[in-house]
Amino acid sequence: MGRKNSPSAKKQLATLITNYEKAKAENRQLYLDADQLADIADWYASERKFEEAQEVITYGLKIHPGNTALLIEQAYLYLDTQKLQKAKKVADSITEDFDSEVKLLKAELLLNGGKLEEAQWLLSTIADADELETIIDVVFLYLDMGYPDAAKEWLDRGKSRYAEDEEYMALTADYLASTHQVESAIIYYNKLIDKSPFNPSYWMGLVKCYFVQEQIDKAIEACDFALAADDQCGEAYAYKAHCFFYLNNSDDAIENYQKAIELKSIPPELGYMFMGISYGNKEEWQKADDYYDKVIARFEEDGDRQSVLLIDTYTSKAFALSHLERYEEAHQLCEKAKEINPNEGLIYLTEGKLYLAEELEDEAALSFEKAIEINSNIEMWYMIASAYSESDYLIEAKEYFEKAYQMNPKYEDVTEKLSVLCLMHGEIDNFFKYNKECEHPLEEDMILDLLNSPEHREEDERTLKEVWERMKKENKKKKKGKKKIRLINSILKKHGISSRTS
Repeated sequence: MGRKNSPSAKKQLATLITNYEKAKAENRQLYLDADQLADIADWYASERKFEEAQEVITYGLKIHPGNTALLIEQAYLYLDTQKLQKAKKVADSITEDFDSEVKLLKAELLLNGGKLEEAQWLLSTIADADELETIIDVVFLYLDMGYPDAAKEWLDRGKSRYAEDEEYMALTADYLASTHQVESAIIYYNKLIDKSPFNPSYWMGLVKCYFVQEQIDKAIEACDFALAADDQCGEAYAYKAHCFFYLNNSDDAIENYQKAIELKSIPPELGYMFMGISYGNKEEWQKADDYYDKVIARFEEDGDRQSVLLIDTYTSKAFALSHLERYEEAHQLCEKAKEINPNEGLIYLTEGKLYLAEELEDEAALSFEKAIEINSNIEMWYMIASAYSESDYLIEAKEYFEKAYQMNPKYEDVTEKLSVLCLMHGEIDNFFKYNKECEHPLEEDMILDLLNSPEHREEDERTLKEVWERMKKENKKKKKGKKKIRLINSILKKHGISSRTS
């Protein structure tokens, strides 16, 4: 939404909401002016309490009929809940066209329809266009709607006048982060933290930058600082959960997702989805299934049966059910997912995994072929290879990993996978080819450990011995080569000649 509450309104808001909720609980009337009611509705909407927000707006319009501030909030509430036509109808009913907030609202509706030039013209007519509050609103509007170049024009508009202003610095930091200029954004957020070390929003800006850079430890540390500044900072719990999810620390991820949901900083259906996956990572399939059911229940309550997230939920639940050997239900969920989008490769990937679990290799192959037909990128080839590998179909796994390798030899750990599979298939030359390209190749001592292990397969004995002997020879050559280099350098040094190139 392209709007912000003023700092003074934010300070008074907590008391205002407390008084409103107390009067409501006691079933007594509390007279509030339209702007106060609009601020309360805005807060409820920001907390995803959409029913409460609508209740406040309905009450407000009864005692302040036709009020512009309340109609603006009503339109934004419709935008928040994807009711675009209703939002447009409300916006068209507002008579105060000169109001800057009305122009911001109508500009957002134009941008929703892809009408950039019309929105730009409308925003250029705002009377207080050079005020910092207006610049902030417009920059965030353009960023939220996916127009970074237009946002930059308005950001530059305030540079000469507001460069040292803390709010303008924060706006600049947010702009840099939103446009993927992460290193520059980090510099700004650190400057802001030096100015206001107990401002959780600056720490959260830093968190998001570190998360994008995959500096997960630093992101978690910044979350902790945000929570030290405000222990009710739900966004910090949400990002901390994402960090632990990234690290495969399922227990801590689940704990933080629960807290984030309680503080309404993440949509419950999204939090439940991640919690389901986290329980799946722990192989606690029944708990995973329970959380997927929570997601599905949320969509059924809202009457939304076409969401992309619902496809992910159906497929994730189907995978969990396969581990509970409830195959028929699992396949039914795949069919439900196809009803939403029959051209989603993930559905056929999941279906193939189900067939592998049932040891129906031909049916699995057909599903995987369909997945590739829909989405033939490297990720799909890799995921199918992994599915085969996890189900011990190693010949098929190798075939799909080889295709992924041809597309990008440095993708994920594809060389590691292929080196191991080649070792298991006795393809010694191919093993050395892939092993040489691995980030963490198998070394001579590791092969010896495999040879000495009682768990290695008897049919692998000959291959492992041959690989070990070949590695020993290659390592001796390397040592001899190093000795020759040291000898050459020693002779050159005696003659006063440097072996370094200029």
